[in-house]
Amino acid sequence: MRFISGKGFALALSVVLLGVVMSGCPVPKSDAELQAAYEAAVADAEVAEASEISRELLAITPYNPRVTWEGVPGESRVLMVTWTSYTGYDDLVGKSVVLSDLAKAETMTTRDVWVTAAMGVQFAIAECKSMPNGLVVRLEQLLGLPPNSGKTRFVEFWVDPQDLFRPSPDPEISDSEAELDFQTSDDYVVVSPEYITWFEDLKASSYGEGGYPWTRLGYTYDWGNPCSEIGLSEFVIRTGATVDVHSVTLTEDYFE
Repeated sequence: MRFISGKGFALALSVVLLGVVMSGCPVPKSDAELQAAYEAAVADAEVAEASEISRELLAITPYNPRVTWEGVPGESRVLMVTWTSYTGYDDLVGKSVVLSDLAKAETMTTRDVWVTAAMGVQFAIAECKSMPNGLVVRLEQLLGLPPNSGKTRFVEFWVDPQDLFRPSPDPEISDSEAELDFQTSDDYVVVSPEYITWFEDLKASSYGEGGYPWTRLGYTYDWGNPCSEIGLSEFVIRTGATVDVHSVTLTEDYFE
């Protein structure tokens, strides 16, 4: 998953623990070792396999206690979060933002924002809170970001669930599993030609030099956990969605 706001690889975050995502704080490693581990993750993620499907993805449903609703569950917005270096949200807390308008205003490309559900990230890295360097490295690993990615703040949004999708051939958000291939015969999953084009274009540009370990299976690639590559459930806020900026918090303060 990418945790930046931005088209292509504006990795942002949806934060909820999936299965075994933690392996404790990272053992100190050299920059070269971290970079090598990351590049291996990018290469591995290029080929998605049935054995890598998670059946514990976060489902956005009224009954899920790991989802924070603004009001009545199922009838209101959900709280999502992204980890980013972008400072343009800092003065927008409490305000509504149309993401495409924001992009134009800041002379940035119109973008989808990659997020995770804003409830479990503190728990996911609880062991690393007292280690500033360990905290940042662990976040980069858990969220499938490159070493020294430069992320500085967590931005939380209230988002209409209808404006969310999983970056997967199976984009629905109300179940706990994503499929490997587009299910064209499934009446319950509507995948437009535009979505397929978006997906295939992103796939074609994701795994080369400077790429990201995009799993395409609804979760971030945790390249720091030797037991499992399954990280956090990831979602995308579609371009043009109206969101409310709930909070902007520096990384070191988000876990206080």
